[in-house]
Amino acid sequence: MKKIIAAALVILMFVCACSCAGNNVPVNTDTQTVTDTETVTEATETTDEGYEADLPNERFEGDFNILIEGSFWSPADSLYYEDTSDDAVLDAVWKRQTQIKEQFGADLMVTPSNDTTSTLKKSVKSGDAAFDAVITRMPLIASSASNGDLMDLNEAEGLDLSKKYWDQSASEAFSVGERVFCTAGDIINTEDEVTWIMMFNKTLARNFDLEDLYTVVKEGRWTFDYFYKLLKETGASKENGDGKWDYLDSYALSTHRDMAYGLFYAAGLSFIVKDADNLPVLNSAENEKIQKVLDYSLKVMRQDNLTLDAHKWVSVHPHATDLTYEAFTENRALFYAEVLYYVSQLRSMDTDFGILPMPKYDEKQKDYISFVNPAASLVGIPIYQKSKDGGRRSGILLEAMAYYGYKYLTPAYLEKQIKGKATRDEESIEMIDIIMRHRSYDLELIHDWGNLATSYSDLVFNNKNTYSSVYSKCSKSAEKRINNFLSSIEKNMK
Repeated sequence: MKKIIAAALVILMFVCACSCAGNNVPVNTDTQTVTDTETVTEATETTDEGYEADLPNERFEGDFNILIEGSFWSPADSLYYEDTSDDAVLDAVWKRQTQIKEQFGADLMVTPSNDTTSTLKKSVKSGDAAFDAVITRMPLIASSASNGDLMDLNEAEGLDLSKKYWDQSASEAFSVGERVFCTAGDIINTEDEVTWIMMFNKTLARNFDLEDLYTVVKEGRWTFDYFYKLLKETGASKENGDGKWDYLDSYALSTHRDMAYGLFYAAGLSFIVKDADNLPVLNSAENEKIQKVLDYSLKVMRQDNLTLDAHKWVSVHPHATDLTYEAFTENRALFYAEVLYYVSQLRSMDTDFGILPMPKYDEKQKDYISFVNPAASLVGIPIYQKSKDGGRRSGILLEAMAYYGYKYLTPAYLEKQIKGKATRDEESIEMIDIIMRHRSYDLELIHDWGNLATSYSDLVFNNKNTYSSVYSKCSKSAEKRINNFLSSIEKNMK
């Protein structure tokens, strides 16, 4: 395996139009490295200069090996880069790695795997202690946690999850009792890239004489009812004259089936809540509200040809999200709901567009809430690091990576790649800040205990409104799997 020079942020890329990077070669590579960024000359550092990490003055010579999935959302180059770069993000990546090397003596390296869960399990069974950390997609790292292959991050000396460069919402959502086996932070910004947002076409908004939507958001009036009224009454959905509704027509909203989750979590809902002991239980108390949100989602997604749903057209295009992207860029969609990553892909769009949070359930709801897609990566520490040194080396170096990610990487990503280059106005920058302030994570969306989350999405996709029957069907299996998960955690922690 090859030692690497830098830890990196995921570079903005598009799955259907990617190209191999020439100078960035991953170790144990089983994935392609892709880039699609413009060039800037200098990374922006965080303006909160007074916020410092409590990092010890210690040396940790040798390799610091991170197991990663090596997928599109978490490729090898999301955690290293080999040299300086004119690109702000890559240069921030190199800067972070260099800082860690100089300060601690550690050489960062990555090992991509098609199946991090199995790879880590084999490593734990063999006792080879090959990995100092694991950073991989939510469902995979959740499986490693239930397998007993991750240590409690609260026990890792030198790791302080209360710091702002760790995502407090993630740590809270993924905690089990008093334990936290995985979390998100500024080490890697896939949770930023896969945060669900709304975009709107400014030209169409003017043509339809819409009220200033930024003002609506800031005044707390951006709600489900307000949004649906715009979809319904603007007349943005128009058949193109060939006598059939398809992906070539104009729509009020362009999106895909994850919009079902977008609306669900925007309403402040969650399939899993915590009991008095902070243990996961099914959210049965809000089934009535869930049914109301389901009914609303069907109106938005399945009635009156208001919405172009990418996944209804997979037979036409294997990457059906291209079709909804094209509808927006071709001025055939007033609104476009997707993950934040796609903002960067709209730089070449001739028509100005703006960014909005997802609407609130009603005006009584305090915050605008956006969910984080399970494609995001979480960080954990292999269980054998606990027996080696209490996880101290891993904890301190991950803390340093998160801190310098907060200081260098996240500003480079948000300020240059999103705020500075892709957005078209100052108001959109303010909207991004609102979006990032309140994000939702859900254990059910990661584990899919009893297939409850999947079944809910299927209801919306198939235009069915029978949540009570789905809950009745899935709840017993879900409760059993939750109990098995908790039993496994307890057993493996002894």
